[in-house]
Amino acid sequence: MNLTERLNQAVGNPISSDAFDFGGHLGEVLKEAGLTAGDCGGVVAFTGGVDPLVSARFRFGSAAALALAGKGVAASAIWQDRGGEPQDVTMDVRKAFRRFAGFADGKWELVNGRPPSDKWNKRNPFVDMPFFRRTKDGRSVVPLNVYPGLRSRALALLNCPDSSEAVNSAIAEWDADDLEEAAAEAGVVVAKVRSSEQFLTEAQYTEVLADLPLIDIEKISDSEPAPLSNGVKQPLDGVRALGMSHVIAGSGIGRDLASFGADVLNIWRPDNVEIQSFYWDTQVGMRSAYLDESEPDRLRLDRLLAGADVFFSNRHPGYLAQQGLEAEELCVRHPGLIQTEVLLHGPSGPWKLRPGFDEIGAAVSGIFALEGTLEHPRQPPMLPIVDNVVGWLGTIGTLAALRRRAREGGSYRVRVSLTRTCLWLMSLGVFDRDFAQGAAGSTSEHTLIDPDLFIAQTPLGTYQGMTDQLQFSSLRQGDFATVLSPMGADEPAWRTTG
Repeated sequence: MNLTERLNQAVGNPISSDAFDFGGHLGEVLKEAGLTAGDCGGVVAFTGGVDPLVSARFRFGSAAALALAGKGVAASAIWQDRGGEPQDVTMDVRKAFRRFAGFADGKWELVNGRPPSDKWNKRNPFVDMPFFRRTKDGRSVVPLNVYPGLRSRALALLNCPDSSEAVNSAIAEWDADDLEEAAAEAGVVVAKVRSSEQFLTEAQYTEVLADLPLIDIEKISDSEPAPLSNGVKQPLDGVRALGMSHVIAGSGIGRDLASFGADVLNIWRPDNVEIQSFYWDTQVGMRSAYLDESEPDRLRLDRLLAGADVFFSNRHPGYLAQQGLEAEELCVRHPGLIQTEVLLHGPSGPWKLRPGFDEIGAAVSGIFALEGTLEHPRQPPMLPIVDNVVGWLGTIGTLAALRRRAREGGSYRVRVSLTRTCLWLMSLGVFDRDFAQGAAGSTSEHTLIDPDLFIAQTPLGTYQGMTDQLQFSSLRQGDFATVLSPMGADEPAWRTTG
């Protein structure tokens, strides 16, 4: 079945069973990256539990477990390419859910025993929960403007004071379609809640997302093979990855690469801010440096790119093109570079330049309408929707591209999409609402357990965080050279080796 047929099948036939073919679905995910489960050299096992783990209609735990196990397979394949032992990969589905959504619990990731602060969004009217706001024509929109710049532009568009009451009243003066279009033109995050049936008729779906791979790997140009040496301690020893990432999905790719031994440097602009819970979750393992858009700093960026194997990003739509950092340009100057991008609605189409987060993908694709109704949408009982999962899919693609480059050479572009991943989540099956509510927490298999944790000393203080929850037979993951570095604290330079 194609994606449209799978979505119609899933939405039209709610499930009242917890049975799930993990092996079959893992095979489909890995096939997108040219891999198989056997590439780990051993056995992949999913243990511990099954969805529903929370009172939600979607297989959040299964999606997280598939993506985590998939990157475990990809890392194991590189490990064997470099002379390492075959690996068994084991994933407890209950812990996979925690790793996926645990940052929102506010208790697994701590510094000096304290949870992250919400200082950047304190009293932000655009993050009031639930996220839905009613429009003049009786529809619901999600105006999720969580960063200071987005918040300012949204208030200017709505022409209202900075309060929840004023924002809600201003939105109620607009029809949903008009507000969504005006927001897109202003670079503001607003999405109309749609049913899945409505979304399948949108041009962004029919022209782009319907045929977009879950993990899109494209060879941009030829170059000499870049084999990875043997005799290393971790799968990505000697690999350098440069990031322009924030929020969750893009930064999660950097954390992943660092967890397997890469030297990962994330670049911020000096005026950037980040939500602390996101930073403590996904910036783990990466060094952090400031570069602005001045000519001297652009030269520094180019020197970093010249030494990089991977360049990953999830900046706002159009930013890479504005800065001359698209893959077609970079591969001319830096042959062999692998560029990994996290996109919202895909690389083309009428919504290509719309900004947003995974909740926007959930709003437009039908997830929120299916959790409730189109008239009264509901959020699942946790956040995020797919954010971390998207990053892990991006990691699978990046690792697969590194293997291809080692064998055949080439420059590669890897793309993953938040909305496309929402559609994949839906295609895994939609639970009957009563079944999900009754099953969640009813047995040990349907009850969440605490994640595995680690503690490290960092410049910020004593950090407690979640491990990746993956279990390998012998491969070590998470021996970070850097655990949690303050934003901008590091020099914009690669580590010296030897």
